[in-house]
Amino acid sequence: MPQHSWVPIPKVARGPLPDALTIYTNAGRKSRRAAATWQEKGQWCHQILDAVPEDSLQTLELLAVVWALPKWIHQPINIVTDSLYVAGVAVRIEDAQIREVNNQRLYQLL
Repeated sequence: MPQHSWVPIPKVARGPLPDALTIYTNAGRKSRRAAATWQEKGQWCHQILDAVPEDSLQTLELLAVVWALPKWIHQPINIVTDSLYVAGVAVRIEDAQIREVNNQRLYQLL
């Protein structure tokens, strides 16, 4: 019987995708908000996301990215973040195994 193996198609690229929508994300420690900003038909659009009490700056930064992914699930996108934490998660997420962690908010976002 022949053996078959799956060849995963990567969802994360190491560089910008040409002709893809670019979404800029950021979060504020003092404002306790995250934001995603993008251009649509020549107009700048944004989404402001409020923190929950359990959010840290890192989970707020991650929240903006997690909000953007399903919104444009069928479209190639580039996400620009100033968060080293979020960039590190993005690079490792495809090969990661999700397990329960002490930080329930982080568990929800992942």
